[in-house]
Amino acid sequence: MIRYLFFLTCVLSLKGWAQTDQVRHRAVFWTELNYVYKTGGKWSFQLDHQYRRQADDNGRDLNVFRHPLLQVFRPWVNYQISRPVRLSLSPIGLWWNWGKTNQYQPITFFQEIRVIPQLQITTPLKKGEFVQRFRVEMRWPSQIDTLTKSYIFLSDGESQEVLADRFDVRLRAMARWIHPVREHWYTHLSVEPMAVLSAASSHFDQNRTYLAVGRHLQKNLRLELGYLNQFAIQRTPAQNARTFRFNHALHLFLYLENRPKH
Repeated sequence: MIRYLFFLTCVLSLKGWAQTDQVRHRAVFWTELNYVYKTGGKWSFQLDHQYRRQADDNGRDLNVFRHPLLQVFRPWVNYQISRPVRLSLSPIGLWWNWGKTNQYQPITFFQEIRVIPQLQITTPLKKGEFVQRFRVEMRWPSQIDTLTKSYIFLSDGESQEVLADRFDVRLRAMARWIHPVREHWYTHLSVEPMAVLSAASSHFDQNRTYLAVGRHLQKNLRLELGYLNQFAIQRTPAQNARTFRFNHALHLFLYLENRPKH
């Protein structure tokens, strides 16, 4: 953790002589629904759905429901190699992304397909558990379009080439600590740095820090409410500019699984 903080400090302190930097803050709202079907053996199947909305991109608006931001449908196939180690694959994830908006700008939009292999290692830590997760996201985005009217789900009215010329890979490593605090209640703390690899450049581009309180509503159902800070570095090579963006998210997470018979 100390090495990571030192590295992050160095990254933030670097600045090109002719480069223009700015810092922006935005309030957002994230939801995630996660359903897991366990077979009773080593295999399990999973579907998660994410939906996000955003305030105006000016750092002062607190209406996190004002504009759409992102929608995701992502299936998973999981195989439990051993008690602590699990391999997963999302064979195809569908992403709809809305760009930064305000009342004076039209909505920008692009679609994306992602294929994601994942390794997860879970070990006991005190009364809770410590999770290490490693992902490789292979991403094929469409071209960015400027919509002249509000987006209609699954029908944007434009011809989109999802498998476009652009292709990149994002590497993600997450450390998560889940700790019970009293009966049915627990805390969740995680840190997730990311790096992007593309033909244009390869660099650290994002970090997510998450702190939440969760409750087991039933044996197979739990709910989390927390704060997620998404720090991202956005580059505009044509203008030799960088934007250091902080998204401050109210995060709602619902997890449901079946109870297989052994």
